Amino acid sequence: MSVSSDDAKFTPLCDSYCPCWKKFYYIWIIFIDNHNKLIGQPHQANYSMPINRNALMRMRTIDECLRRRNRLWTIEDLQEACQDALMEYEGIDEISTRTIRRDLQLMRSDKLGYNAPIVVRDKKYYTYEDPDYSITQLPLSKNDLEELSSALDIIRHYSSFKNLEGQEDIITRMQDRVSSQQSNHKAVYIDTNSNLKGIELLGVLYEHIRNKCPLVIEYKSFKAKTPKMIFVSPYLLKEFNNRWFLFGYAFNEPQSILNLPLDRIKSIHRDFGHEYMENTFFDPEEYFNQMIGVSRSLDSKPSEIIIDADPYFAPYILTKPIHNSQKTLVQNPDGSVRLSLELIINLELRRLLLGFGSHIKIIHPQYLIQTIKEEFQRAIDNYSDDSDADAE
Repeated sequence: MSVSSDDAKFTPLCDSYCPCWKKFYYIWIIFIDNHNKLIGQPHQANYSMPINRNALMRMRTIDECLRRRNRLWTIEDLQEACQDALMEYEGIDEISTRTIRRDLQLMRSDKLGYNAPIVVRDKKYYTYEDPDYSITQLPLSKNDLEELSSALDIIRHYSSFKNLEGQEDIITRMQDRVSSQQSNHKAVYIDTNSNLKGIELLGVLYEHIRNKCPLVIEYKSFKAKTPKMIFVSPYLLKEFNNRWFLFGYAFNEPQSILNLPLDRIKSIHRDFGHEYMENTFFDPEEYFNQMIGVSRSLDSKPSEIIIDADPYFAPYILTKPIHNSQKTLVQNPDGSVRLSLELIINLELRRLLLGFGSHIKIIHPQYLIQTIKEEFQRAIDNYSDDSDADAE
């Protein structure tokens, strides 16, 4: 499989094209916050006190100095050490003693969670009263560990995005630290399939979408004998039923808006023969909100669907609605309910309704009733031969 992509730094996509990134962005904030605490950087619980990189480097340098017990450290010595560190990494060579005193005061306080036991000997030499203390060895609280463990589980779920590849080592080391400090069992399990074909393309396609790059995609459907080349302006990625799909404008296809399952994509290359076509065809929020799944045409319209649910199944369908358009029309004394939905009738919806089996009955529309009846009849027919064989 050949893939071409430009490298880019991690920038979360918090727009309507990929709503899951909104949630992921806040999880990433939790991740960075706790990662900083694990490696000895400030834990800013309320984010009211921003700490820049230079301040972090100064405090790390001061910490390293005070841990070295083989010499005495004056304020001028700490100032010089911090200047040397920042000159090497940041090109900064002027740090005042007032700044160093402020850093020491901050390390002593609880504002960053350090509470460093810094004492002054002979009114001029700084050291740690506890010789084993370091800001890099602060333990995490139980709540911190639980929050971090959950965040790491969710971040792992999205580890196929190219933007997270550079963080893999950080995530692994953090998980090792967390597992060594907590005894509780894993609390978050996310339905995922790491063996799913095409999942490695997520990060590459995300970058092309973000950079608005037209693509040449080698695609082979399950029915086709040979792959074909599709010229696409990629618009968004959509996950449904643990499978990912690419939506975009196709230059050489009868239906201009296509959704391509990633597991059927053989290769991706930049298309230098077409200009990127902006998405003026549909609003993603409205487009997906009118259906279950990913299958529809641009001109598809939602239909009113009315179903009855039996007393056993009613609580499940009421507490986990089929769709946000679901409304309760009638709630009967025996616990059964009649519900209405406004949805495009597609393959995914039919499969969902079939999965409810005998617990629901479709009341409207008639053509959906007929389709479901035919599907159930074919299923019954599949078992009729088995019954006859057992009888023999």
